[in-house]
Amino acid sequence: MIISKVVVEGYRNLKSVELDLNRLVIFIGENNSGKSNLLRAITLPFLNDEIGNVSKNLGWHDINNELKKTYFDYIKNNLEIFKKQEVRIEEFMAILPSVVVDVTFQPDGADEYYVHKWINSIDKEDPLYTIRYKYCIENPKELLEHVGSILADKDKDSINNIRMNLLPIEMFKYSIIVPATNEPVAFNDLINFKYNSLAAERDDFSNKNQLGSKALVNLLQSKLSDTQKVQVEQSYETFFKDLKDISNLENVFNWQQYSTLENATEFFDQISLLPNMPSMTSLFNNVRLGFGEEYLHNQGLGYRNLVYLLVMMNSLEINSEIALNLLTIEEPEAHLCISNERLLASFINTIVGSSEKTQLFISTHSSEFLNKLELDNVTVVAEGNAFSLKSVMEKEDLEYLAKKPNLDFLKFLFSRKCILVEGPTEEMLIKSYLSLQKNKLNDIEVISLHKGFTKMMDVWLKVNNKTSYRIGIIRDYDNQPTAQQNHERYNAYENIYVTKTTEYTLEPEFVKTGANFEKLQSYFTEIHGWGEIETPEALSDKWRNAKADTMLKFCQDFGEGKLKNIELPQHIKRVLSFLQSGEKE
Repeated sequence: MIISKVVVEGYRNLKSVELDLNRLVIFIGENNSGKSNLLRAITLPFLNDEIGNVSKNLGWHDINNELKKTYFDYIKNNLEIFKKQEVRIEEFMAILPSVVVDVTFQPDGADEYYVHKWINSIDKEDPLYTIRYKYCIENPKELLEHVGSILADKDKDSINNIRMNLLPIEMFKYSIIVPATNEPVAFNDLINFKYNSLAAERDDFSNKNQLGSKALVNLLQSKLSDTQKVQVEQSYETFFKDLKDISNLENVFNWQQYSTLENATEFFDQISLLPNMPSMTSLFNNVRLGFGEEYLHNQGLGYRNLVYLLVMMNSLEINSEIALNLLTIEEPEAHLCISNERLLASFINTIVGSSEKTQLFISTHSSEFLNKLELDNVTVVAEGNAFSLKSVMEKEDLEYLAKKPNLDFLKFLFSRKCILVEGPTEEMLIKSYLSLQKNKLNDIEVISLHKGFTKMMDVWLKVNNKTSYRIGIIRDYDNQPTAQQNHERYNAYENIYVTKTTEYTLEPEFVKTGANFEKLQSYFTEIHGWGEIETPEALSDKWRNAKADTMLKFCQDFGEGKLKNIELPQHIKRVLSFLQSGEKE
């Protein structure tokens, strides 16, 4: 069984998100894009006040700001009607902000038993099983009366200062229901769905000053059966008895030897030392993870995080009585070197592949957790919006991306300023030029991409169309006018600029730019021993057919400032200028 679909509305910066999910879901996106919010939202329907440490009740700031703004704007625009208490309850209810999370399950075989009460469709061949978490105003009529009484002597300017009183969090209440019937979801049904969360803030879990990690304590307690807990208590009794015998503690309190009271021995013999059996939580709070013969807090921060994640994931309880085990992990790459990132990524894939009762949700900034052969697991999060790659790209397009050698998908999507070029020649040249700009901060990413710019642009636009990020595309003309038209149509977007050579490829374009020919002729003759180069065409042909080492040496010398007054081709200069200023020439 898996959660095959989730809908989140009104939670923090997630105004409206709908996602199709796989057994492994990888959220990628910028900081503050909403990845952590999505992880928390997905678990809301499974939190139980009776058994968990996190309450289903949310706070005022958990409600989406846009929805709250709509609510307060409505009050401002209808202030007089509120004062007269003439607002229609139906209209008022329509603009009340709320948080809704729907999760739809895809059971496998006998697992349908766990969700059969949650059926949400009448299609017998393809039924939907859905539950809904809803956090909303419990009594809208009561709120309407409350708002009317507060606004009786207020003007529009004062509304911003009393917003929490106009939308009091005390009037909100959560519920877990079946959307089709509005029937409440029973605790006994929900308890079959386990969840664990490994948050990003885990660096100090093994500090020597900390008695124990809450997650570790909870894990130890959950793993012990009632019989084992009895054995723990019996072991403590045995430990205390041995302690008394070895240290002769009873004789420390030989009060009767110094008493003048009659019958002192008989009285004081009744006083004994008894074990003060601590709670299981207190016992486990004194248990710390170790690595080898040393406490884990003596290891480096990266190793501590790696061991912690491996231990917690390896301990997931999988048995036939569990419907689904959910695990959310924030930034598993935190503090890990590249080798340990790969180790952890391999371990995660092993867990997913070995259990049909586990579903993992991961947020990451590392490409090591993105398997290029399974990009349909990837969900892109951007400014409170999200989409899975499989929902916006055809299968052949995902396969196209998977075949792209050395493509860093995260750099491509989330670099503030990015240039796509056709090959390593242009990539080396532009990077060399940028290294010369000592008086400017450089935040431009250059990515070599042989073909398929239009498909890449379509994906990039899904994420960045409404952002301030910019991308430039530098192409060779290659005598392909149709391809030129297909690419240049993207210039209609303000944050995309496509340019091309006027010559067939880069080399003749470079040689024929400004006064470059004489300088390049002298350079290649002196450094590379090229003779009999009398025309720009001859130099271009020689350069184009040279080995890659020749271009590498040229770019190294260029980047070190050894070639003075060499001018970049205009199509490259225009893109660089656009990325810096946002203006197209």
